[in-house]
Amino acid sequence: MEEPPSERIAAYVAALLERWCNLTEGEEDTSPWSTGPLIGEVRGPLIYFPMKWSIAGDASLYAVTVAESMGLVCFDVQQNRLRP
Repeated sequence: MEEPPSERIAAYVAALLERWCNLTEGEEDTSPWSTGPLIGEVRGPLIYFPMKWSIAGDASLYAVTVAESMGLVCFDVQQNRLRP
């Protein structure tokens, strides 16, 4: 059984979507997410969301910055480390 998004993670997803829309909305080229809707990648207190390579640098930095501002932690699977 899938666990619904925690309030903090749902708020995090909403903050990310203020900057970039879901892949399922609008033009595909405007969204850095390679799956959608983004909230569909949430499992309780965790979210795993792949990004398009072409914009991953900017999107990743933004995702980390927003997470830090909200007291959340990001783990980068590509770098196999926590992102400060």
